[in-house]
Amino acid sequence: MSSRNFSWKTLQSTITYTKKWLAIQEDICALPDGRIIDPYIIIQVPSFCNVFMVTSNDQVVMVKQYRHAAGIETLELPGGMIEPNEDPAVAAMREMTEETGYSSEHFELLFSVHPNPPLENNRAFFYLATNVQLTRQTEYDVFEDMEIVLVHKTDFIHKLLANEFKHGAQIGAMYSAAIKLGWLQNAI
Repeated sequence: MSSRNFSWKTLQSTITYTKKWLAIQEDICALPDGRIIDPYIIIQVPSFCNVFMVTSNDQVVMVKQYRHAAGIETLELPGGMIEPNEDPAVAAMREMTEETGYSSEHFELLFSVHPNPPLENNRAFFYLATNVQLTRQTEYDVFEDMEIVLVHKTDFIHKLLANEFKHGAQIGAMYSAAIKLGWLQNAI
């Protein structure tokens, strides 16, 4: 294993654009060999969370919604942005109940990643909630427009293996949850 240092040194950092929950940061960076990158652009976006929710009868609670940037309707895991200084688990539980009305006492972190580290500085947190139960009405944000869809594990596994889910950041969490639940052992 190499002991070489690959870290860059930031010589200057400037926020050049800010609007709502997005900021563009331009850095001047020195590489370990002395070369200078000017500018290196970083997209500052909030960290986010998603929850793989499964009922006691093996139905995955998902949401169907339109994603304008890609121009597609997606079937995906409930979730959303994490507020500044908010605990990711608290945010995930909040998003789960607001978007679906379901809650659970069986809640655990699957994993956390940097979804696009060359360009973005945020983190993604993925959780598993089992034995979820419908406990209240949904509370959508002002521009949220979605439909709750229950997908039985057999249909879910078929869709997963057929690459029918289109939200790329969530695919790893879907596989991770399916493995943890033992759903993929006989499916492949």
